[in-house]
Amino acid sequence: MKPLWRSLLFVPATRSDRFEKAAAAGPDMVCIDLEDAVAPDDKDEARNTALDFLAGSLPSGPRWVLRINSPRIELGLHDLLALLSSAAAPDALFIPKASSGDEMRWLDGFLSTAEKDVDLIPVIESAEGLDRAVEIAGSTLRNVAIGFGSADYTAELGADMSAAALAYGRGRIAAAAGQVGIAAIDGIWPDFMDDDGLRGDAELARSMGFDGKILIHPRQVGVIHSVYTPGADEVSRARRIVAASEAANGGIATVDGEMIDNPVVVAAQKILAAARSG
Repeated sequence: MKPLWRSLLFVPATRSDRFEKAAAAGPDMVCIDLEDAVAPDDKDEARNTALDFLAGSLPSGPRWVLRINSPRIELGLHDLLALLSSAAAPDALFIPKASSGDEMRWLDGFLSTAEKDVDLIPVIESAEGLDRAVEIAGSTLRNVAIGFGSADYTAELGADMSAAALAYGRGRIAAAAGQVGIAAIDGIWPDFMDDDGLRGDAELARSMGFDGKILIHPRQVGVIHSVYTPGADEVSRARRIVAASEAANGGIATVDGEMIDNPVVVAAQKILAAARSG
């Protein structure tokens, strides 16, 4: 069964009491954060807390992800070296401010040398990274998804986080993910009490090709899953499309008055796969 990418829920590495609570909220991924959520004076303690937890028996349900600091700065190097020498076994590393394919291949090499079976999720948060989105996404087979750090991206540009301001970045990242065949994870919705705003933002991102969203609060999980889990009508139509294509032996078919060709069939198959996984 293919993994789901609907929800990646952040939890600060300084709050070990929240790790299992985050998992209990039901996200597809829990990301223990060593970067933005941790004050400079707390970095060492947070790193030890996160690695000790990830070396233990992890609660079942979500995939466990670790966001290190950027490996291009000293803090990130400390995070990486500590991970490589530990028994910690996260499912993936969330790499902030990814800027080049060389950076991702460099990380891949260190993980391979240490025999760490850990996936990578590079996150684009700058204009430089966005310009190299395809290069970054396809840089290593460890890359399973690519994320959009929309808050940092818009801060660098001096833009707001409106749909119009994010459209170009979202489009480039979704296209890069599609080109190399990995998942695309959209950035945060900052107001965790605004369910309607979150839903609208997620629906827009899904329509652009994203597979899920980065979350900052457990209460956002339900809304995101309702957006990214295909509904009954959507699944029913997808089944009719696939059945009509099979009946036409892969040729042109018609469903609900619409001509069905191969791209429509592929999209329907993806909907059915997501429904089975959910």
